[in-house]
Amino acid sequence: MENILVVIIVGLAAFFLGRSYYRKYKKKDACGCGCTACPTDASACDLPQAKKEQ
Repeated sequence: MENILVVIIVGLAAFFLGRSYYRKYKKKDACGCGCTACPTDASACDLPQAKKEQ
């Protein structure tokens, strides 16, 4: 029984560590705020230009 708990705990730790590395190194979205070809609304950005337009 103890072995099963150890395996579950180690497996969960490996899962969360892998998920952390995946999120850190995955490709970022190429579209950002201010891009006219992107669906991102300028009002959702923290750009000074977007605040002036509101």
